[in-house]
Amino acid sequence: MTKTTTEADASEAASHPPAVGAGLGFSLFSNLGLAIVLTLLPVTVLHGGRIVPSVFSFALSVHVGSALVGAVLTPVVFSRVHPGWILTIASTLKAAGVATVALSTTAPALYLFAVLAGLGVGISRPAVRSLLMSAAGENRRAQVFQIFFILLNAAYVLAPLAAGPIGRTGVPALFALAAVEVGVGLTVGLLARGLDFALPPRGSGGMRRRLAVLRNPAAAVVLGYTFAIYFAMGFLYSMVLLYEVVNPELAEHRTLFLSYQPLAIIAIQLALLPFFAKLGRGALYPAVALAGGAGLVLSFTASLPLVLAGLTLFAIAESLAFPKIQVEAAETVPQSQLTDVFALVSVVTAVGEIVGNMAAGLAVSTSLSWLPRPAHSGMAVGLLAGVVLLVGGIALIRSITPADALRQPEGQKS
Repeated sequence: MTKTTTEADASEAASHPPAVGAGLGFSLFSNLGLAIVLTLLPVTVLHGGRIVPSVFSFALSVHVGSALVGAVLTPVVFSRVHPGWILTIASTLKAAGVATVALSTTAPALYLFAVLAGLGVGISRPAVRSLLMSAAGENRRAQVFQIFFILLNAAYVLAPLAAGPIGRTGVPALFALAAVEVGVGLTVGLLARGLDFALPPRGSGGMRRRLAVLRNPAAAVVLGYTFAIYFAMGFLYSMVLLYEVVNPELAEHRTLFLSYQPLAIIAIQLALLPFFAKLGRGALYPAVALAGGAGLVLSFTASLPLVLAGLTLFAIAESLAFPKIQVEAAETVPQSQLTDVFALVSVVTAVGEIVGNMAAGLAVSTSLSWLPRPAHSGMAVGLLAGVVLLVGGIALIRSITPADALRQPEGQKS
């Protein structure tokens, strides 16, 4: 069923519920399994001892770096592979990584796990988005990506709860999780194989053709906006992790804040489901700017109710922006370039989070006397983020013309 189609054919393709279900199921079960492993590894006694914290910390860095490499390589290595089968490959890599630490938790084995699982995560990010975008009917894409982000957050909420009882089983639990991961990957590939996905023709320009996406003004605006919102998210998350320094008066509530954010996102996404697709850009992007900027500012006040209100507002901004970004990115390119643009979105997402983390580290630095108090720095970043998100939202409203993007011949897109 996989073949190269014209863009007109692609835009008229009917939805494919089995592929949608496969993509959403992968998003929940694959991310849940890996999150459980990452949660239990540093605290569970395996092979007669616990993993050294410094080794695990470095392995996490390797994992993040490998995921970034995987996202970059996906449109290069797998340009002619159906996204359903790409997810099967990603699951196989993650399962191999989990099996590695089931066999050994020495530093080399842990680093090999980080590389294999990280590559699997990176490969899956653009592939699952391409799959969902192509499989969902045009009128349901926004709703499908809302459910996608609900499931992602649900995986991170459930992982700590499941890690305790699973971790008590020890090594057999890791082998079981690896087996489940393989099963998830095979199931996704089989369910999604009937989806008619427009692949680029052979010899269609290689890397030069893929980088041509960056010359598309609308795609560039989407990527810039993606960087801004994920920078804000990375900054807020890191500042909350460092709340003992940022806001000592409320440091005792740090665990509450960390748990509250994903739960708030899930609740808000569920509340938005019935009417999210009806929200026009003219209302959505100003709302993201207002909620995001105000949420960051309030998150660094000295009042517990105000901090919770700030986290709620920022969760609203995330709930509105994250699903919409996926739809906007897809509407800037032909279907045969979906994997390319989603690979770039994944890379920009990771870079935005990393830069946000670094900015938070700078904000709490005690060696730079010219910086204001960390809480005041956080508020200043919040005000700046609100302005940037407003300007970026206006640019998106003016630059994206979905109908033109879908009908424009491929040769004119480069």
